[in-house]
Amino acid sequence: MDGGTGGMYARQLELSNVLSTQIRNVQGESKQLVHHLAKVKQQVKDATLESMSGNCTRIGPVRLQNHRTLRGHFNKVLTVSWHPDNRHLATAAQDGFLLFWDSTSGLKKNLIRLDDPYIICSDISPNGHMVATGGLENACIIYKLHSSPDSETSPKNSIVSIFKGHREYISDLSFVGNSQVLTSSGDKSIVLWDMEKGTRCNSFNGHLGDVLGLSVNPRDPNMFVSCSSDRFSNLWDVRSPLNRRQFQTSQTHDSSAVKFFPDGYSFACGTDDGEVKLFDIRSDCELSNYPVRQVHQHFRSYKPEEQVVEDSASSMKLSTKSSMVAALDNPGVLSIDFSKSGRLLFASYAEYSSVVVWDCVMGTIIGTLDGHRDSVSKIKISPDGLGIATASRDHTTRIWSV
Repeated sequence: MDGGTGGMYARQLELSNVLSTQIRNVQGESKQLVHHLAKVKQQVKDATLESMSGNCTRIGPVRLQNHRTLRGHFNKVLTVSWHPDNRHLATAAQDGFLLFWDSTSGLKKNLIRLDDPYIICSDISPNGHMVATGGLENACIIYKLHSSPDSETSPKNSIVSIFKGHREYISDLSFVGNSQVLTSSGDKSIVLWDMEKGTRCNSFNGHLGDVLGLSVNPRDPNMFVSCSSDRFSNLWDVRSPLNRRQFQTSQTHDSSAVKFFPDGYSFACGTDDGEVKLFDIRSDCELSNYPVRQVHQHFRSYKPEEQVVEDSASSMKLSTKSSMVAALDNPGVLSIDFSKSGRLLFASYAEYSSVVVWDCVMGTIIGTLDGHRDSVSKIKISPDGLGIATASRDHTTRIWSV
């Protein structure tokens, strides 16, 4: 018996060594292929967006007015989403409530007590009838909004659907039409849910780390892009869940935020080291880079921590000094979004309470949105492009416009 057991262990050890050797060989071949593909892409890449922008007209400093400051939450506001009427919006915070606002008057129109108090993401359906939420409870919960956003009294809120299936937290979500929802999760997967059937349609598995964000193509809802802590962004098609295209966003840092360009042919991705890169899905390569060193240089000369902003809704003065606790909690890029034309890129960073406005073509900083006292968790441009909502860890949401 002892001899048989010893022989079995010896065979298992030998098999383990053989498998380990094969895995190392395959990993080495994989790295060589990655380097070879990178060289081929670099040879094809004969120009960058910045090098081709010589004939482009430069635009002056961007100065947007703080139209409204929405106060009502008692904890960090982590997500905001616009209603398709371009006037109303929903905010969710770690206080366990989702508030529905009129952005023009600053009045609360509705309140939903969330079944999951630890909300990270939300989205309003294209028809404006539902709002989906996701967070640390591993479930996507869809609530019904009142039928008339302009009514002062709303009917009792009800849960439309609860989708459970993720093994970890839900990091981001987005409606695909009025009957389907995409959710990304820390369990390394993305799931497409069908609200009418109450089941999952497809699962998208290909990331090797937590999926931290997703964005649906505004021109083709069948396509979406995701970013992950595996330092890659993946381009997917809902009709072919087994196939994907990969874009390496960083060699050393996680990919934390992603957003499609308005024309649907490019997307931007931000990483934990503060870099933002623009990728083109047609040429399959990087178009431009918006380095974090420019952000540091801008704020060293601008000194936003010494600025005091007068709030239009009250006489209280707000210091814009950044929160070091927030920077340590979630470093780098927190949120990004494009203007309606795509010329402007808005980005928020954990180290600063101001939103940085980039000129996408020139690759330069042309303005900031100052006023928050803590980091901005989410930036959302209204569907018509005339309004910008910034949800912050200072418990407020600000509405900006020209």
